Amino acid sequence: MPGYRVFDDLVIADPATPPPTGFTSASIGGAIEAARVAGKPLQVRPGSYSLSNVDILTTNGAGRGVEVFCQAGTAILALTGGSYGLRIAGQSGMSFRNVIFDGQNIALPAYSAPNVITAAAGLVILDNAKDTVFRDCSFRNTVKTAGEPSTGAYKAGLLFVNDSQPSIAGCAFNNVDIAIWAFSSEIVVDGCKVTGARNNGIAVWGTIGSGGNLSVIRNNTINFVASDYGTGANGNGVAVYLANDVSVTGNVIMNCDFSAVRINGGSRCVVADNTCWNIREGCLYYEAPASGQNGTGVTIVNNKVDTAGDGVYVTNSGYFGDGTARRAIIQGNQISNLSSNAIPASGGIGPYSTMAIGVTVEQDCVVSSNIVENALGGVKLGVAQGARDLVCDGNLLRQCGVGIAFSANAAAGKMVIVNNVISGSGGNAIVSAPSIGLTPPLVTYNANLLSQTVGAGSQILIAHNRAS
Repeated sequence: MPGYRVFDDLVIADPATPPPTGFTSASIGGAIEAARVAGKPLQVRPGSYSLSNVDILTTNGAGRGVEVFCQAGTAILALTGGSYGLRIAGQSGMSFRNVIFDGQNIALPAYSAPNVITAAAGLVILDNAKDTVFRDCSFRNTVKTAGEPSTGAYKAGLLFVNDSQPSIAGCAFNNVDIAIWAFSSEIVVDGCKVTGARNNGIAVWGTIGSGGNLSVIRNNTINFVASDYGTGANGNGVAVYLANDVSVTGNVIMNCDFSAVRINGGSRCVVADNTCWNIREGCLYYEAPASGQNGTGVTIVNNKVDTAGDGVYVTNSGYFGDGTARRAIIQGNQISNLSSNAIPASGGIGPYSTMAIGVTVEQDCVVSSNIVENALGGVKLGVAQGARDLVCDGNLLRQCGVGIAFSANAAAGKMVIVNNVISGSGGNAIVSAPSIGLTPPLVTYNANLLSQTVGAGSQILIAHNRAS
């Protein structure tokens, strides 16, 4: 068994078996306990340590938080079994630096805690743990085994529950089901790298009526995110579900089976300054597909989308048993190279194909100052009767099969289409469309008229656009 020794200024853990002279034999959990009791940081010497069901609680370790650190990339805490590798429950002030956590793809059971609304397991778990820091650590090999269920019970490198408040900075995640999964917790994830997530990169979940979440996901690189089930619940770089006031900014997100950023039923979220490439479905997706799971007040600005199935979606208007996603600003985004991608059936939905439209909105949205280039459609205003109070102003749409399409449904509400420049759409610069996407019949309008009104109540204004 490895061991530890208490020195004047720190505690040192050593992986040798038996440990060096003067060291006390103990597992890595025992070494952490000794450091906490002594109130000194724990330095972990290079090597591999077995990790299983290590608990850091207010009732052990003298209730102290300490730093656990090592020389970068030299100490591995490897899961050997149990319900988790490491759990911090109730204890504040713990910090980990440069440590490698390896799940070895060992099966783990789901963890039970308040507001964990689906089966979730974790290599490292925080349960009501505040002021916890993971800096420059690595988390790897937490994918399902052949014996684990094919749906649900996903495993996270880091699992946060029950109002935990951690900071994760400069960490790497490789070969994981989900890199970071937070339930009703306030997290800051900054400058991390996720490579090879089987289901989601970073997931922030709340509950209906849970109030502000305040999580921040910024400056991360997320690459290669797959999905083993569903048509949008998985396969996303950043997934936000029923969580409000989440900020997703400055990330680079590539090669995702579904979305770069997908927000389901979250309000007052910000999606800004992200760079996204090769996203198979809707790249930036704001939705409310279930009744009662409503979202209001998203801001989607200054993102770059290149190579995707669709650009930006703000969708669901409560007409078909779904919720309502509304009041959005979509501004200053650059969207290019969209194509109709086939999405296979899963979970009783599909198959279907993406629409290759730059921006699609339904209710209470402003779409302004965006550039869409090389797409089947530039901007879609409204889907059937889901079309209310929409502004499309000052966009540049180039080489799109259709420039701007607005809903032709008799129930469509007020829309303003002004000051847009449309190049390369021919006679389809501005059209009306009766249902989803660009489904015919399309009715064309002269985009170069100074001003015209459309609709039974002249509720749609088209003015001061230029098309060629």
